[in-house]
Amino acid sequence: MKNENNTPKEQLDLIEKMISQAKVNLSRHSFDFIFWGWLVSLTAVSNFLLLTITSLGYKSYLIWPLSAVIGFIAIYVRYSKAAKVESHKTHVEYFISRMWMVIGGVLVLLSIASPFIKIQPWFLFPVLAGIGTLVTGVVLKFKPLSFGGIFLITFPFYSILAIGNSIVLLYALVVVVSYLIPGYLLKNYKA
Repeated sequence: MKNENNTPKEQLDLIEKMISQAKVNLSRHSFDFIFWGWLVSLTAVSNFLLLTITSLGYKSYLIWPLSAVIGFIAIYVRYSKAAKVESHKTHVEYFISRMWMVIGGVLVLLSIASPFIKIQPWFLFPVLAGIGTLVTGVVLKFKPLSFGGIFLITFPFYSILAIGNSIVLLYALVVVVSYLIPGYLLKNYKA
């Protein structure tokens, strides 16, 4: 189908159809938001418990690179198997998957490096994940993901209200709101 033969309305209808198809296809792949939502929120709660009931102190943050590597391996294995049987991807799905590969790779590298360099994970991690989530929500016109992305991006600003180690619990809550809720809504989405 050539675009120069289509009216502007037909072109817009085609774009809307592609976005709807991507939403249907991504509803099958809501696993990513659900998986990472559970992994990150449980890691945050575990980190809080390690900080409060053990004498590990700063070393308790090593749970983050460990969970990031485990998560990366699990996602890699899942998508390696899925690539063998996966059908056609839309341009929207291709863009979103490549964007998340880049963001995910950066997040894993930062997670591994964070114990060794002085970076503020409560700023970088939610902002990077929030950008990906917001872009995904905007491209798919799926408001729960857009809201989740905004909630993550703004985390550094309202996290200053957290006292001491409670920032880790606040982060767990933010991930539930930003990933788990939209992930389950996307899973049940019907175009």
